[in-house]
Amino acid sequence: MNGIIDIGNSRVKWAVFDGETLVESGNSLYGEWTSIQKTHARHKPGTWFMSSVQTLPEPGDLGFDYEILDLDSTLPVTIQYTTPSTLGKDRIAAICGARYLFPGSACLVIDAGSCITFDIMDEKGNYFGGSISPGIEMRLKAMHTFTGKLPLLSWEEPEGFIGDSTRTSMLQGVKQGVLGETQHQIRQYEEKFPGLKVLITGGDASFFEKNLKKGIFAAPNLVLIGLNTIRQYKQSLNA
Repeated sequence: MNGIIDIGNSRVKWAVFDGETLVESGNSLYGEWTSIQKTHARHKPGTWFMSSVQTLPEPGDLGFDYEILDLDSTLPVTIQYTTPSTLGKDRIAAICGARYLFPGSACLVIDAGSCITFDIMDEKGNYFGGSISPGIEMRLKAMHTFTGKLPLLSWEEPEGFIGDSTRTSMLQGVKQGVLGETQHQIRQYEEKFPGLKVLITGGDASFFEKNLKKGIFAAPNLVLIGLNTIRQYKQSLNA
C-alpha cells in the first residue's frame, strides 16, 4: 500500500493505492488533517509520498512520516525543462500520470486550477515544458483589481457567447478567453506531435471537458496517479 498526498494552492488531495489500484481518495482544506489521519488508520500504508506547493506539514501534525517529491527523485520521464528547479511538482506528477495512462504516446496535460498550465511530453517520455496562464478565478479577480469600476465576480458559466450586461460581459470574456486559448494551444501541439493525447485535470476541468468535447480525456486524479507512478518506479529500481 502506498499513501499519496498532493498539497495544492487551495486544497489537499490524498489517495491510497494497492499497487496501481486506487483504493480510496479524498480532499480537504490545507491544515485539516483529520481525514488523512483516519485514512492512515484504516489502511496503514507502508509509505506516504507527498508533493506540495505550500509549506510542508510537520510529521507530528499528521501522525506519520512521509517522503517528498523533490529534484532528486527518480522519475519515469526525462525532464528537458531548462529551469527544473522552478518546475512545479504538481506539473511533474501530472506528466508522469499521463505517461502511465498513455505509454508510448505524446501527451498534453492541461491543469485547470488557480492557473491554467499546459505541459507537453513526446512519445519517448521527454518532457519539454509548456505554458502557464491565469485561471478562471484569477482572471475575474484581475479585472476587478486593476480597474476602477468592474465588480469582483464569482465564477458562473454564462449562456451563449454574447454578454448583455457588465456582469455577463465579464463572464463571457473569461469563458471565451480561456476556451479560445485552450483550443488554439491544442491545435498547435497536435500539429507538432502526431497522435497526441490530451488530458485535463484540476478544479475547473469539468467546464473545459464539457465545452471542448473533442478528444479530451478527463483525469481528475492525474496528479495522485502520477505521484503513485513515481513512487512505484522508485520502488522497482530499489527492488
